[in-house]
Amino acid sequence: MIFPLLSHFIIQMGSVTMKKLIMLSLLGGFLLGNVTYPNLTGHLSADLILGDNTFPALRIWDFVDRLINPHLFVSNTARSEGDTPTYLYTYIPADVSGTHTPLAAAVRSEGTAEAAGAFFYGETEGPGPAFGANSLAATYSGAPAIGVEVNGLNFSGDPQAPVRGIDIVNGGNAATQWALGIETSASQPQGKPKVGIMLAGSAQGFPHAPASESGLVIDHIDSGEAIRIQAGDRISFNNEGTIYMKYNPAAQQIEFYNQDQLKFAIPM
Repeated sequence: MIFPLLSHFIIQMGSVTMKKLIMLSLLGGFLLGNVTYPNLTGHLSADLILGDNTFPALRIWDFVDRLINPHLFVSNTARSEGDTPTYLYTYIPADVSGTHTPLAAAVRSEGTAEAAGAFFYGETEGPGPAFGANSLAATYSGAPAIGVEVNGLNFSGDPQAPVRGIDIVNGGNAATQWALGIETSASQPQGKPKVGIMLAGSAQGFPHAPASESGLVIDHIDSGEAIRIQAGDRISFNNEGTIYMKYNPAAQQIEFYNQDQLKFAIPM
């Protein structure tokens, strides 16, 4: 009875601001939640509790629902250049340590259901690009900045468990450009990476080898071309890069070098 009475009270107050209406609605839902679900009391302490069969259910309308009726859907329409409809921000003072995460999600499956910790989706019907996710990390002090860290963890005890750090799956009704692309920023090219792809081990200061069986495995490619590099570029066979081979387009030959000295060539 608490919430219907409060709703009637809110309707009668035509002069109350929208902010007060929202606060009163949440208060009514909180009271109803405590009356209907007393088991929550003493277990959780929060300004707003959302969960299975708990009130309030927070919904902000004006959206196209593409997520199949989610339990919580917050939507906004961008109305200006550079508008960011939703933003979660956490400030960490200099005297606070530890790891802090403004946004975290977790899911647990105990059966055959698939568990995805988070889902991101972007789509476009115009000339602008769509990004499923865009992750940025910046350093202003020289401390490490990691754009994305991905961990595939095997706690099953089964060495054959199919655990993967990253799976890239392309799809659609037409061919796509690439599955993994490494580019240099067009606006800040001075940040070009020294190494495009690094399999880091002891030579780079890390305690363990990056893999136990093979650094790179390439399955059958439709065209039959497993690897392509540019003419004049070289493939090195030691950490210092002094033993290498390359194709010389001017001489039209494959050349083998030691300390920049040509040791052997195969005419093409």
